[in-house]
Amino acid sequence: MHTSIGLTLGFIILYTSLIGHLRSSCWKDPTSKFFQPQRAYTPTYSAHRIQEAVQYADIAGVEQLEGANRTTPPELCIGIPSVRRDGISYLKSTLGSLQHGLSAEERASLRFVVLLAHTDPERHPDYGQPWLMNMADRLPSYHDDAEYLALARQMERNQSHGIKAKFDYSIVMEECEKTSAPYILVVEDDVVFLDGWRHRTIEALDTVTTKSWAAGHTDFLYLRLFYYEGLLGWNSESWLAYLGSSLAVAISVLCLLLLVRRCMPKARQYLTHPVFFLTILVFTPLLIILFFSAGGNCIMPQPEGVHLMTKNACCGQGLVFPRTTVTNELLPHFRSNRWSQVPTDSFIEEYAEETGGLRWALTPVVMQHVGGQSSHGVFRGTYGTMTPSHIWNFGFESNDAERLAAEHAKFNRQYS
Repeated sequence: MHTSIGLTLGFIILYTSLIGHLRSSCWKDPTSKFFQPQRAYTPTYSAHRIQEAVQYADIAGVEQLEGANRTTPPELCIGIPSVRRDGISYLKSTLGSLQHGLSAEERASLRFVVLLAHTDPERHPDYGQPWLMNMADRLPSYHDDAEYLALARQMERNQSHGIKAKFDYSIVMEECEKTSAPYILVVEDDVVFLDGWRHRTIEALDTVTTKSWAAGHTDFLYLRLFYYEGLLGWNSESWLAYLGSSLAVAISVLCLLLLVRRCMPKARQYLTHPVFFLTILVFTPLLIILFFSAGGNCIMPQPEGVHLMTKNACCGQGLVFPRTTVTNELLPHFRSNRWSQVPTDSFIEEYAEETGGLRWALTPVVMQHVGGQSSHGVFRGTYGTMTPSHIWNFGFESNDAERLAAEHAKFNRQYS
């Protein structure tokens, strides 16, 4: 009896200590019972980066910044379709964060294509802004093509927002394809990129290419630069695997106790039937419950670097495609399914499932989704005007501005 009481008291102390540790460690995991939304949604780094981006764009509005050298193909083309949002625009901070901190050599290796996605582009609040004219290398319009203009007008009349979003996505991909850049990055217009995003992305693309070849693929579908951790925790469809693992743990503990009891006779006086009962039916289940309560991202975080992410990936805020994939696969698929009602990100995921295209993701992410106002006029904010209630990468806010700036400067010194 004394053994059982001592064991119970010791377990209570241990369990309480574990709860305290998890409360301090798992507060930014949305799949955790210890998740603290008010704290996790604080835009610690994003707010700093937005300020830098807007200041840079303001300078670009009054000074002619050094643009790209258009005589040579870029290594990466960035396409941004942008739609008017009631009362707010994020395009300035998006474009500013993409360009702030770039060296002249880095800027020359990029092309920026911005589509103001309205048949009357003057409806967009950023139309004609000096900073936009100076920062974008190409500002395509529906008026450049009579067929596209007619299609866009029809979609606007029908208020086919999802269909038109895919149409706009295909237009910026097509414009980027014309630059002959080997890679095309399409981003939403309500995101912010960290300082040094370019060199991290290029290094990741080199790794992805090597890994794709090693896997027997001549190319890949995309590299994801942003994802939402809330879909990467414990998933209900895997309940059977979780149950099997939990039973395996309980059986392993039981076997260990029996082995100790058999091999160590002196331990038998302590390994009584009440101790077995408490350990197997109380302590072990409580520890398993605590394990799952801590959250999948906290207990088993995504490994740093590039890795396959074929399930539970969200969303389409920033995807890098090889130009060959865009030319040979995606653009024909978009054109042949122009009137599909499936949202753009799901449309691409469905294509990946059909074709087996490799979907890679970069960890840590190099961008954040800061939009709280959707392009359809729906306010999504729960914790402020710049943070959405769902699509947010909590790890991004752990970035340190000084450390990132030092890393970026070191990279430029090495490759200058």
